[in-house]
Amino acid sequence: MAIIPQQTVQLKQVSRGNFLMSNVLKHNVLFREGTKGEAAYILTEGKIEISGTVEGHNKVFANLTPVSIFGEMALFLDEGVRTATATAREDSKVIVVTKDDFDEYLQNSPKVITSIITVLVNRLKSTTQKAMKVPSANMGVVRMLDMFIANGATKLKYESTLKSLADSFLTTTDTIEQYIQELAEQGLLTVTQDSNERRVIHILEQDLFKTVVQNKKNKLSAEPPLT
Repeated sequence: MAIIPQQTVQLKQVSRGNFLMSNVLKHNVLFREGTKGEAAYILTEGKIEISGTVEGHNKVFANLTPVSIFGEMALFLDEGVRTATATAREDSKVIVVTKDDFDEYLQNSPKVITSIITVLVNRLKSTTQKAMKVPSANMGVVRMLDMFIANGATKLKYESTLKSLADSFLTTTDTIEQYIQELAEQGLLTVTQDSNERRVIHILEQDLFKTVVQNKKNKLSAEPPLT
């Protein structure tokens, strides 16, 4: 299957700002599993198949129809590595949204964030269940919390947040709780009680993902070299 030819891409005004509108011919591959991802896509016309390799065999995870968001996981998990392959099953049109465009859109459009989080959670649960493998949960949790921050939600109910994240990443609440405690130990959030004695997560760091990544880099650079 051929990659989308460059000449099929044109600049078009879409909703907010300038985004690329790409015409994708039937059988063309938008992106392949394992490659670096630099954009998310919004399907406006046609049909896109999402598939991946499971135990050496190709498996179809979903057949998307308009209007669908896909390819977004590369912007949130595993440093931009694609977790699936996207192939046009008929002539299609997609809006191409880069990471910078995506982050700006989320920050400036708080009403849409709940629906996008729902898409992310449901897609993640569906694909990981079918593939029988879990993505990088710890950094995924950080990315999800970052999305809440972008929407101005820095105070979250403890138990319900743990349960939602555990369900999303196919893990236990104990595992998510451990991640939350690690973030608290780094001074990036606190866990307190409200007036009804219910535990609440307060996110203190406004740029959570970048701070966590930088902390990891600092920790690695501080470790003595192997001899």
